[in-house]
Amino acid sequence: MQPVRMTGPGAGVHKYDILTALAIAGLHGSTVQQVSALRLIALITARYNWQRNELSIGQAEMARIWGVDPRTAKREVKRLVASGLLEIVRAGVRGRVASYRLNLAVLEERSRPVWECVGPDFADRAGRLLAQRAGREAPGNVLRVDFAGPRAPEAAGQGVDPRWQAVLERLAAESPEDFANWYQRLSLAGCEGGAVCLHAPNAFVTSYVATHLAAPLEAAVTQVFGAGHRVSLRAG
Repeated sequence: MQPVRMTGPGAGVHKYDILTALAIAGLHGSTVQQVSALRLIALITARYNWQRNELSIGQAEMARIWGVDPRTAKREVKRLVASGLLEIVRAGVRGRVASYRLNLAVLEERSRPVWECVGPDFADRAGRLLAQRAGREAPGNVLRVDFAGPRAPEAAGQGVDPRWQAVLERLAAESPEDFANWYQRLSLAGCEGGAVCLHAPNAFVTSYVATHLAAPLEAAVTQVFGAGHRVSLRAG
């Protein structure tokens, strides 16, 4: 379902939240992702038509706004479309300017892991905004548990250890929000010598879980794996 138009009461706050989500997703990414985020933000603030929910602009104008040559602008547009952040509404052919749409579902997926860096108020507001604008229920109303989520490369294809699945089920029941945002991003790499080795997709998730969610995670692991087991968490 396509997102609804970003107009009406409170639209200004919603637009700032979208730009914030895009900015922090880029800033926590690679150098290339940071540059892409900055360029996309420039296009949105300068040319995005919120009433029609689309961005109509030629690559020559993009190049001028970004201060790059047309070839670089062409590559950047392809990168943004390939990443899913921009959707092509109408292709630019026969002299017609291309039209694009910001994909809020992809933006939500890319930025959600770092919402808490801005603050819990933003995390709550952004989750509800992007879900509603994408035509879905706001987080907290429906919990979607996917135990086949992110895994470390070593564990791919080996199936989910029933003990780890039991840990995830406990964590999902105790805190659906933390499960949706953090716990389900962890994967079991192995269990040896009393150490339950977990992998996180990146250093940020590793740091956040270790700082804010270590106690409930360790408690669930102890309940399932048994006393004496400890958690070893690493970025995979």
